[in-house]
Amino acid sequence: MDMKMIEVQSVYKSFGSLAVLKGISLDVAKAEVLAIIGPSGSGKSTLLRCLNRLEEIDKGTIKIAGQILVSDVDGVSHYAPPAEALAICRQTGMIFQNFNLFPHMTVLQNVMEAPMTVKKVKKSEILPEAEELLRRVGLFEKRNNYPSQLSGGQKQRVAIARALAMKPDIMLFDEATASLDPELTAEVLKVIGQLAEEHMTMIVVTHEMGFAREVAHRVIFMDHGEIVEEGHPDQIFSQPKHPRTQAFLNSIL
Repeated sequence: MDMKMIEVQSVYKSFGSLAVLKGISLDVAKAEVLAIIGPSGSGKSTLLRCLNRLEEIDKGTIKIAGQILVSDVDGVSHYAPPAEALAICRQTGMIFQNFNLFPHMTVLQNVMEAPMTVKKVKKSEILPEAEELLRRVGLFEKRNNYPSQLSGGQKQRVAIARALAMKPDIMLFDEATASLDPELTAEVLKVIGQLAEEHMTMIVVTHEMGFAREVAHRVIFMDHGEIVEEGHPDQIFSQPKHPRTQAFLNSIL
C-alpha cells in the first residue's frame, strides 16, 4: 500500500456563521498529484490553508506524512504541541496566487532566506542549492534581479524555487496561475509538471482544466464545502457522474 502523505478525516471549518468545509475527508498518497477543482467559494483554498495551519479547523483530523497535526477529541480539535506542529507544517510548501516575494531582496536572496533564517543553514551551503533551484525553474540568469524587474510568471517560478529550498515533502498550489495571462500560465504549469515527473506529492487547486486533466492522477470536484465527486481525470472530465460536476464543467469548458 502506498504511504499516505496527507490524511484528512471529517474536517469542518466555519468563519462565523459561514460553514466553509463540511466534513471533508481525503487521502493523498506519496508521489500522487491531486487536482481540486470547483467554483469560487467552494472551500478549496480554505482546505489547503488548513493543511499547513494557516487556518485552524473546528473539528476533524489531519495527518501529514503519518504525523498527527490535529486530532478530534470528543468533537473538539486538538493540535500537536507548537514545536511539533511547526515541524509537521514545514513538510509542506505552499504557493499562493500572489507571489509574496520580499521586494527588497534579489531573486537569489529570496530563495536563500528561509533555509538560512528558519533552518539555520549556512549561506555557503544554501547558495549552490538555491542557484540549482533557479536553474530548474529557468531563472538562473535573473538571480540578481529584484522582484519588481520580473514578470508575473517569473515571480511565481521564484516563489516555487523558494518553497522547494525548504525541501518539503509535499507541495500545495493555491490557484498558482490565477493572476497570470495565458503565456505566463504555461511557464508556471510547466514547472509544476516537472515536479510531478520528479514524483513530488502535490495538491493543486486550479482553474486550468487542461492541466488538471494532463498532470493530475486524481481530480476532486468541490462545491459548497463538500467533495461532490472524485475520480480519474478522464472520468471526471469526460463522464462526470454528478449533476453539479456536469453543470460546473459545462459552464467553463
